Amino acid sequence: MPYPREPRERKELSPEKKRQNRRYLLLLALNTLLFFMLYRILLAYAELTDQTFGSFLLMVLYMALLLGFGLAYLIYNRFFYRNGVMPEQLPSEWPEEQKAAFLEDARIRVEKSKWMLTIIFPLIFTFFIDAVDLFIIDPFLRG
Repeated sequence: MPYPREPRERKELSPEKKRQNRRYLLLLALNTLLFFMLYRILLAYAELTDQTFGSFLLMVLYMALLLGFGLAYLIYNRFFYRNGVMPEQLPSEWPEEQKAAFLEDARIRVEKSKWMLTIIFPLIFTFFIDAVDLFIIDPFLRG
């Protein structure tokens, strides 16, 4: 049975942190728009020129990017096994400084790898919209 988690207390964000979060949100929106538009334009071009292999390569490229960045994010963050760990759960023979460093390393890794999410989420969104188009909208229109 997993250890019960204590609810997180809401911290007041500094103006610098708020600015940085807004920058990430803007970058996420721009990347989503860019990745999706590029994907749709290249798919339309492949369909227009009757190059089905080109559209297949495009899909494989996007999947490879998603897999690569997704795995890199998980591996860099050590599969998040340090998240939610309380200092009391760490080995008792560890000094307090080592426990604090262990827990701080997890927080630093998540913060440093946040930029990868601005690539992973747009790729997921692109595939989600493509699947909705392929399996829901297209059969309805051809119906």
